[in-house]
Amino acid sequence: MKKVLWVKFGWSDFYRGGPVDGNFGWLNDHRGTEDEGRGHEAWNFRRESDGIYYCYTPPHGRAASVPTNDDTTGWTVYCLAKKPGETGIHIVGWYENATLKQGTIARPADPSAPHETKSSTRTSYALRSDNVHLVPSEFRTFPFSHPSVRRGKYSFLSGPGVETTPNKAEVLDILAKTVRTVRKVTVTDPDPQTAPDLDNNESDPLGGFGTAEDRKIVEEKAVEATKSFLKKRGYKSISREKDNVGFDLEATHSGDGSTLLVEVKGTAGVVARFFLTANEHVSRSLPGWRLAMVTDALRKPAVEIYSLREFEKAFDVVPMIWKGTKRKSD
Repeated sequence: MKKVLWVKFGWSDFYRGGPVDGNFGWLNDHRGTEDEGRGHEAWNFRRESDGIYYCYTPPHGRAASVPTNDDTTGWTVYCLAKKPGETGIHIVGWYENATLKQGTIARPADPSAPHETKSSTRTSYALRSDNVHLVPSEFRTFPFSHPSVRRGKYSFLSGPGVETTPNKAEVLDILAKTVRTVRKVTVTDPDPQTAPDLDNNESDPLGGFGTAEDRKIVEEKAVEATKSFLKKRGYKSISREKDNVGFDLEATHSGDGSTLLVEVKGTAGVVARFFLTANEHVSRSLPGWRLAMVTDALRKPAVEIYSLREFEKAFDVVPMIWKGTKRKSD
């Protein structure tokens, strides 16, 4: 009999100590404090000094229970989280051949890690395994919804002493189908080398968007696709890419004479993601500004055009780096 359960916790991109977001007691209680975003699940996909991955699950119910079973070994544990601001639940990874602890155990602390705190090292963990799979955040694009998952923090789906009800069978089927879809893009036994946090790479903050050469090729294809997209809609486009004005195309409609200032962003993947320069960020306030987002730019470009209002509703825009310049003394 296959032994399967799911656990649900806060959202993080890498689960190696970075910020966590979620509607859970500890996270809610610490909003606005220095511990905001320091969810204990932040280390759920970090290999510890003993070579093991430890999984924290938010305690459930009045008894503050964690997953336990008389049969403690050989469990497949699907890890679920809700992406902030979006509907549905995502599989962010899973543990294979996991061990359930009767009670909880402390995660081994790494004194050399700058993010270790007294609260994080005291936190207890209910699951452990040396074989885990992480779904990179850009590939978490298959949300699902089920009443039993929305309500709980964990649930046993099949295994010794578990009654697989119709509801649980439905969830099992959803999870199995999703895993078949995302398995090819998961990272097995992730570490900073196999699943690097490229957005926080001090030597190349844009490394997550490919090399400079890769970015140029994608950009050229994205601009071509956008020009074609606009032409079919009656616009003639003039390139402003070399003018350093904060947008790429000035597009004028042949019928009503209206003009759009189009900033083009492209990605080789199917998930819309981009960065803005300082000029591009400021240019959003210009009348007629539009963002052209081109996904799958190298194969089958898909173009979407956003007004400023649509852009602000559709995308989270956060700073990746800050420029510091010493002020002149008076």
